[in-house]
Amino acid sequence: MEQRPASQRTGSSSRKRLSPPQGRRATLRDIAGALGLSVAAVSRALNGHPDVSPATRRRVLEVARQLNYRPNAAAKTLATDRSRLIGVYFLGQERARFSHPFASEVVDGLLEGLATAGYDLLVFGDGLYDGGAPSFTDLAAHRQIDGAVFLGLRTDDPRWDELARLPFPLVTIDVPVESERAVSVGCDHIEGARLMARHLAALGHRRIAMINGHQWAPVSWERLTGFTAGLRQAGVEWDEAYLVEGDFTEASGYRGAMELLRRRPRPTAIFAASDLMALGVLRAARELGIAVPDDLSVGGYDDISDAARSSPPLTTVHQPRRQLGVAAAQSLVGLIERGHDGIPSRVLLRPELVVRASTGPAPSGAP
Repeated sequence: MEQRPASQRTGSSSRKRLSPPQGRRATLRDIAGALGLSVAAVSRALNGHPDVSPATRRRVLEVARQLNYRPNAAAKTLATDRSRLIGVYFLGQERARFSHPFASEVVDGLLEGLATAGYDLLVFGDGLYDGGAPSFTDLAAHRQIDGAVFLGLRTDDPRWDELARLPFPLVTIDVPVESERAVSVGCDHIEGARLMARHLAALGHRRIAMINGHQWAPVSWERLTGFTAGLRQAGVEWDEAYLVEGDFTEASGYRGAMELLRRRPRPTAIFAASDLMALGVLRAARELGIAVPDDLSVGGYDDISDAARSSPPLTTVHQPRRQLGVAAAQSLVGLIERGHDGIPSRVLLRPELVVRASTGPAPSGAP
């Protein structure tokens, strides 16, 4: 049974302003003493137990705020047998930095979602270690993480088989993994690419090319599937001769565009499966003297910040990247704290077509 606050027993004012203890951190005992509650009652109030009344919880939270109380992370780890640490694996050199235009916003959302749930973040990256990429298992054991998020995972990674054996829950971005402990969070890329196909077809384009990502990314298959399906639905015949493979980088988009734009008949539109590759297409068109969108329409995928600043601004498929990070955090925390019950193995967010100045009507009499 909860004890009555000391202020109520003595008749003194419960509104008296409290000050943090001098020279040390406030403890649960300090809060309990100020309110005349047991330490156990204070702990249960701070941890949201349903048997604590709303009024008591409000008093405890207010006194904790006045005393500048901060939970002892080490003590909480010992009490719960959890480190409350999440490992974020950046795989591949290009994803080893927070400045990557796709990964940076995902990580922002991930940080937001994890901080709300009381978890901290550790960063692991292949490009951060000498002597080759260490195993996922070794990294996890060394840092005692409670779960992990993987960005840039490829299906040809030599450590792929490790994923199913990891002793903690994991979330992958865009790459489904066969494991009872795993959730894949991503965008509906089939629908996103279908939106782009319909847009280009509605503008009258019939010779439409695609620069896809590499074969080791499931999103490459999904975007190609959605794009060709969208063309068929619009009555446009798909010609595989207009398909080239890139690797999601601007350089590969430039190379692919140079190859496509020298073909005859030349495509009147190019869909690149990432904005970085689409920026490479724009560069190639400028060098070849091909006007965008008068002679060539260009579409991308992702809607990174540079897409709106390119010349001309890029028509693209928007991925809600920050929301991807938040969804990844929520799924992972759910797996850690409740198991797989009620948590889907795959979470797909909706894409949106963003039409800008890089696409226009198909040119008449194109070569």
